[in-house]
Amino acid sequence: MSTASPDIHRVTAFAEWIDKNPDEVADKVFRACVTAVPSFVTNGREIESAFRTTCSSFLPVVSKAVTTGEFAHGASLPPAAEHLTRRLPAVGIKLVDLVLTYDVAGNELLDAFGKELRAGSCWSGGGDRADMLSVVMGRLFRFRQAALSQAMTVYRQEQKLLQRCEIPDVLEAVRQVLTSESCDAEAERQLGYRMDTRHVGFVVWGAGATEATLRGVAARLSSQLRAQQDLMVLPDRHALHGWLSVPENAPGVDVLRARLSVPAGIRISVGMPHYGSNGFRITHREALETQSLTDRAMPQPARSDAPVEAGSIVSFSDVVALVFAGRDVELARHFVRSQLGGLVEPRHSVLRETLRVWFEELGSPTRAARRLNVHVNTLVKRLNRASDIVARPLHAGDFAFRFAFELSRIHHGNGVSEPLERGH
Repeated sequence: MSTASPDIHRVTAFAEWIDKNPDEVADKVFRACVTAVPSFVTNGREIESAFRTTCSSFLPVVSKAVTTGEFAHGASLPPAAEHLTRRLPAVGIKLVDLVLTYDVAGNELLDAFGKELRAGSCWSGGGDRADMLSVVMGRLFRFRQAALSQAMTVYRQEQKLLQRCEIPDVLEAVRQVLTSESCDAEAERQLGYRMDTRHVGFVVWGAGATEATLRGVAARLSSQLRAQQDLMVLPDRHALHGWLSVPENAPGVDVLRARLSVPAGIRISVGMPHYGSNGFRITHREALETQSLTDRAMPQPARSDAPVEAGSIVSFSDVVALVFAGRDVELARHFVRSQLGGLVEPRHSVLRETLRVWFEELGSPTRAARRLNVHVNTLVKRLNRASDIVARPLHAGDFAFRFAFELSRIHHGNGVSEPLERGH
């Protein structure tokens, strides 16, 4: 969508201002940035020179983006800027300093252009100057966000490579954290990952999966959970263990299942969110336990036409009943069958989902129907069908049935949903 008003299709005054005296504009940006972030001139003449070159290299790119309003994906960062960004972690310039320079540079460009526009030295008439400045401001902001996003990605890539070079064995460093052999400060120094935060542990695995595939899935998981930092290790060829620092309002597992596409043969186990270094260890144990129980009790569908998503993302909350039920999966299966009977069959997946919501709403048909977006009468009919199948009345407070139902979500989680007939 264009940020221009209906009578402005191209913004040329901004480009003309830059083209008129690019060295002066670049120098303004450079001086504003180093005033705010001195580290770009206190880490040697080489970094200072590279930063000057970067300021100049941005001008043609930003000029074109602001003039046309077009922002090509992946083309926001000039080569000089990318080269400098890759050098920053090694010289000790922090990510927050890099972010600040983009903010300062954008503000300086806008302020300097605004002064020239008001003075009339770069204005040839034909339109409203305030409207022109508004369009420039919007497009400049979009460009800055796109370029900064790229720069942050490059910086983090180099930071991780540097950390790997400095740590002989990342797996050993993680092991020391998990066994409480290292303090928080030492762990953070070695791994570049904060401990005083809210952690979610996970495992991504799949027989025959490549490291690139596992890391790709983990990266999408990190993005969906809006992770503020991540740590990943590869203990074997087909499983990746990881931790994400996630905010309080991070999406839940149900949202992940709806939004995250998982390749065939790949599965994700997710621990519960926990805080601090102890939480780092607990959520990892939960993710490992979930992985183990998923492989044992929820084997991948044998049929090639089964949904790829079936059982692909499993959280510790999904298997916690099985964890505390003991380690005898066979007995657990028999218990489920004795309580639920034919309700565990794949064709009754809609009834099981109805029961799940009904239980969560403490047996309230009204609230359950609202969540499922069906009429209350429809929900009651489904409950009656379920009652007929198990051959006894259903009560939300029936502990044995509820426990068996929770176990069934693991043992029979691969069922193929059948189309629901209208009114049932």
